Amino acid sequence: MKRVVINFIIFLFAAIGTFFIKNLLIEGHTIMRIVGLVGLVISIVYLIFEKKMNLPTIYGRSQSGGSNANGAAILGLSCGLISIGAVQLIVGIALGAVVIVLVNRFVTVETQ
Repeated sequence: MKRVVINFIIFLFAAIGTFFIKNLLIEGHTIMRIVGLVGLVISIVYLIFEKKMNLPTIYGRSQSGGSNANGAAILGLSCGLISIGAVQLIVGIALGAVVIVLVNRFVTVETQ
């Protein structure tokens, strides 16, 4: 349960931050929405691998030695890029929370 809460907090801050920064800096949203959709797929794959490999929420030693990214952060960035208005952002946050809960509930940890 602790992992789900931490992932949701990371996701929430990433989504809201990306949404506001994108709206301040960028006028054309079409390319950003496409990038967001690609990131959405990548984030779900990240979340599944993180759960299967039983990785901690924050993992990696450095940018050159390992990944410091986390599936929830990528999911939040993608949600912020896809959303055009506040209503879409709220719906995206709700759907992102559902994705995080479903992955943590139904993906099993592989034992070696």
